Amino acid sequence: MTHPNYSQWTADMQDQYDKTAESIKKHGHTIKGIKDKRHFAYTLGASFSTGAEFLSFFPLGGEGLPTISGIMNRIIRLVQDGDLTLNSQILNNESVYYLPIGMVVLTDDLKDMAESEWAGQLQRDAFLAEFSTDDHQLFLLLASDKDGNMPWEPECGNYWPDICPRPLVSLAQEILTGDDDFLERMNKEDDDYYTVIRGVTYPMLAELSPDDMIEGYKMGAEEWTSQFPKGNYELLLSTVTSLFKKEVVVTRVMKNNFMYFDINNIPESFAGDFPNDLFDPDDETSLTNKQ
Repeated sequence: MTHPNYSQWTADMQDQYDKTAESIKKHGHTIKGIKDKRHFAYTLGASFSTGAEFLSFFPLGGEGLPTISGIMNRIIRLVQDGDLTLNSQILNNESVYYLPIGMVVLTDDLKDMAESEWAGQLQRDAFLAEFSTDDHQLFLLLASDKDGNMPWEPECGNYWPDICPRPLVSLAQEILTGDDDFLERMNKEDDDYYTVIRGVTYPMLAELSPDDMIEGYKMGAEEWTSQFPKGNYELLLSTVTSLFKKEVVVTRVMKNNFMYFDINNIPESFAGDFPNDLFDPDDETSLTNKQ
């Protein structure tokens, strides 16, 4: 069965529809990974067997998408087999993942907001809407840091507290722990943690390595933007300049993701990463930045 408006869609929409239908027919559900200002993944089709779809904010570069997809697949399988009851909880189950995973059902208003702003194809007027049930629940999955600390915990390191939108982390904290101090604490820390240099706010998580930024810088704004229409060339240029002038440093996180920091404002959890040699400008980059 094909959507009644299929013939009116663009080729790209038809391709997305066909691939989604094929994947769900083969696996029972599919997982969409979106690399936007926030990286996130969500399921389509899981609600036909579980009553729920799943959304998680997670860095998708490198092994990121396979990792969060594996977590979602294992949760869905456990629910289908009757070995997991869907409710708000912290999963400490190595058959799901070797670190704790927070799982929170979103209230209707937050579900509508999340689907409107991020998981758009779960909305009832979306062109892939038929691949989820009308009355599905939406579960938010939150990853912990490498030491098992959840994003709302003061000990949670690196960028994890900021991967997921803060209101959703705050909701998860309140539902799962009964506390609600996350937003207040994070607001107090912002002035100390973030720094604006040349119009760019650091720390910044990106899939672009320093070498990628140098290559983009050499292409120039027109060619780079034509290849990466969602990219921000001015941000790239500012970052290359700040790296060259040693105002900003960079470290690798999760294989193909990179974290950029103000050199004078490196969080304690990253202090051991520096100095590093990820940024090694060639003569052309150096000459331009000296002018």
